[in-house]
Amino acid sequence: MASTASAVLLLLAGCAATPASAPPESAAPKRFHVEAHEAAIYVIRSERVGGAIPLQVLIDGKHLGATVARSYLYAVVPPGIHTVESWGDIRSTLEVNAKPGTITYLSQVVELTYLSSPRTRLRPVTESQGREWVMELKAAPPR
Repeated sequence: MASTASAVLLLLAGCAATPASAPPESAAPKRFHVEAHEAAIYVIRSERVGGAIPLQVLIDGKHLGATVARSYLYAVVPPGIHTVESWGDIRSTLEVNAKPGTITYLSQVVELTYLSSPRTRLRPVTESQGREWVMELKAAPPR
């Protein structure tokens, strides 16, 4: 009986130590490459503020997804001017000139106020800061 219990525990420990494979779409953006005829935009929520409160992100009025604390969203877009929106208690809008073959990094800053939904603000960040954050964060969960 003891050997059966030991075998089960060993089997369970082996399963717990095996990392779950990441979905393919979450790894692709971390290559930091975009085709010459395209552009890309990261919306990065690097802070822990607001925890699991999802904040919606739109590009040109189309829903991209929702971030939670310590996550990012990624979109490939045609080069040109794009409007990025972040929805909290107050909507933050930022126009971005996405140039061909480049990646634009935006930080989604979150502020919590008493008895209110989170407020959000978008601001551009440098490529080096954006890459650093993306490497340490996870893709936002699908919604």
